[in-house]
Amino acid sequence: MNNEDDIKLLCLYHNKALINTDRPFLFNIQCGASEMDTHLPMQGDDVGDNISARNRHWSEMTGLYWAWKHMEKVPYVGLCSYRRFFNFQLDGGKPIAILDIAQGQKFVDNYTLPAAQDLFRDADVVAPVPYTYAYSIARVCSMNYNDEDFAVLQRVVKEKYPEYLDAYRVHLYENNKMIGHNMFIMNWDTFTRYCSWVFDILLEVERRIDPTHYPIHQVRVFGYMHEILLEVFIKKNKLRVKQSQILWVDANAKKTHFNSFFYRAAANIVYRVSRLLQPNYQHLAKKKLHQA
Repeated sequence: MNNEDDIKLLCLYHNKALINTDRPFLFNIQCGASEMDTHLPMQGDDVGDNISARNRHWSEMTGLYWAWKHMEKVPYVGLCSYRRFFNFQLDGGKPIAILDIAQGQKFVDNYTLPAAQDLFRDADVVAPVPYTYAYSIARVCSMNYNDEDFAVLQRVVKEKYPEYLDAYRVHLYENNKMIGHNMFIMNWDTFTRYCSWVFDILLEVERRIDPTHYPIHQVRVFGYMHEILLEVFIKKNKLRVKQSQILWVDANAKKTHFNSFFYRAAANIVYRVSRLLQPNYQHLAKKKLHQA
């Protein structure tokens, strides 16, 4: 069996594609298709059991939901997008390689994946190189999203999957690194188990919060929650992770501070010092969460 049969990467689109590709291991899905006037020449996420109409708040998760419900079983399944791909030519642990559209087109025209047996010889999941922050992930969430939404998320995890609560707390309150963009590759059984778990949580959270009038930077709240829950699932189940750099295609390609060794070193120092200066932060956070 060749790699084209072993792995299918869900390549998720939500509007006019920056790059079109017919690479056989990519499964192209148009997200939010039910709400769009233009239908791209690919599978839409609005067929059968779907949440396509909620794409504004769920982002690429509407495509993931459709695939979980409808795609045929394959040995390994993953998620990328029309402008973010796994790049297995890792550059010194840097999270991102940013290319302009012309460079990105050349990359995708020749895009290949390592053989599945090589990718998963010593790993259970392929995930992006994590971003490093100067703060805990809980504080990053607080700076960018509504605190109450994440209090609701924690309550739902506690109610439905209490065995995951410690992993959730550790990831948010005792950690300053996070994998981004909901990207992963895992075997089919892990994929279906993960999707069943994560959508059970997020659909319940959706019943309890209303992001209809959120500003644009907060409106995709369920997609952001998924980023957090993906890593909680990985940590709780002690899945071995192989890290891959993200290749990001951007019409206005520019540098990112996440790639800077000096930024990452400084962020780690700031985070560790803040933990020393605020030794009660973890305790107070957990106390508040127990009350959530």
